[in-house]
Amino acid sequence: MALVTSGSRAYRTLQTRSLVAQARVRRTAVVAQAGPNGATAPAAAQQAKPKPVAAPAAKEFTNINRFIVPKHVQQAFIAAWRQREADMQAQPGFMGFNVISDGEAYTVSSSWASIPEWEAWSLSEECRRSHLPQGIWQFVPKKGEGFPEDFVPFKDYDEPVNAKY
Repeated sequence: MALVTSGSRAYRTLQTRSLVAQARVRRTAVVAQAGPNGATAPAAAQQAKPKPVAAPAAKEFTNINRFIVPKHVQQAFIAAWRQREADMQAQPGFMGFNVISDGEAYTVSSSWASIPEWEAWSLSEECRRSHLPQGIWQFVPKKGEGFPEDFVPFKDYDEPVNAKY
């Protein structure tokens, strides 16, 4: 028999056929791992799950408004802000509230965990229902102070009135 006399060649042929068979198995495995567009990826990359990307930390936001409040409306002004503070405490992201008075000049600030949480408050039914008394004036917020109060006339127009984060 020829196989007996050329055993090493027969072995090589079997080894070659074995490698060809192994390559077919590998190709089948790779095709099974291929993505929908036919692209292939190594098995280790397929099994490794991507690490979730952490969202950037929300930046805290403090909205500051400055008012001129004549003496005859100061009690109504303070009462309106007390009610607002109670309403703000029920809102997610509310961090604090402060009213500073110097005669007729008042500075009111509210601190929030993020701008979107302050915006949610400013669009809430509670905020929209609360109005400050007539007879007060507000100053245009400086850059970085936040947003002016709705429905309160301005004392100065030296700079444009717009949202200022």
